[in-house]
Amino acid sequence: MEPEIQEIYIRAGKIVARALEEARKLIKPGTNLIDVCNSVEGYIREHGAIPAFPLNIGINEIAAHYTSPPNDKSVIPNECVVKLDCGAAIDGYTTDMAISLAVGTEKYDYLITAAQAGLEKAISLIKPGIDVRKIGVAVQETIRDHGARVISNLMGHQMKQFNLHAGVSVPNVKTVAGESYTFKEGDVFAIEPFSTNGTGYVKNGPKAYIYALLKKNPKNVSRNLVMEINKIWQDRQRLPFAPRWYHRIKPADLNQLRSRHVLTSYPILVEVKKGVVAQAEHTVLVTKKGCEVVTTL
Repeated sequence: MEPEIQEIYIRAGKIVARALEEARKLIKPGTNLIDVCNSVEGYIREHGAIPAFPLNIGINEIAAHYTSPPNDKSVIPNECVVKLDCGAAIDGYTTDMAISLAVGTEKYDYLITAAQAGLEKAISLIKPGIDVRKIGVAVQETIRDHGARVISNLMGHQMKQFNLHAGVSVPNVKTVAGESYTFKEGDVFAIEPFSTNGTGYVKNGPKAYIYALLKKNPKNVSRNLVMEINKIWQDRQRLPFAPRWYHRIKPADLNQLRSRHVLTSYPILVEVKKGVVAQAEHTVLVTKKGCEVVTTL
């Protein structure tokens, strides 16, 4: 990796870490979720990056992909686990980080500890030549040792320029038939274990508030909509976006574009038995002898 690109990753990683550190102050009962989203995303923009994706703010059984829709009235409840998952991009190079916070109760602290321990174990093992499947075994064993279950169908992911999920996944459980890949110097990965007191599996919820373009210049749509698509492409290319960022695009427009395969949606992911979910995540750069965590203060 070129030194200047490595420096971009480090800058973007620090922005994410600081944004989440600031967000901790907002996480308390009664806080509007949309205010948290706007605050975190605003911090990223104000400090020289753009959000790599809309802030994911997951309450209890919501594991991922919830971000506030326009005019969201949802608030943080009195007792819950809140997951904040955000990323920053500079010139398309993305970093990704998540934390979990307990609000008004200590009974889920072990889930947060388990996810963090799984993350730390994974990071300690990553170096060139290590198979991603070894990470899955270690994460699963670590989280089980803390009395929790692992979300088996959520995984870490490789990242490349303008591409959050660049084709290689890092499992959080032991896999037999999974694709083999060995880490290489210069690789960038988001490592993200999820722990739960549920069954350990997530499913798609009925709604989606995060989208990403698959292509630009669609045919047979209005000129005004083409202009909005071009604006999103100029801002994001294929990075995910939230409809609340683009007020001219209506729900009917999103449905039309999705049906024509112009964009894709990311449904909210929910634990199948509504178990509480905790998450921990860092972005790592694989180095010659190990890996460097870039999402750190």
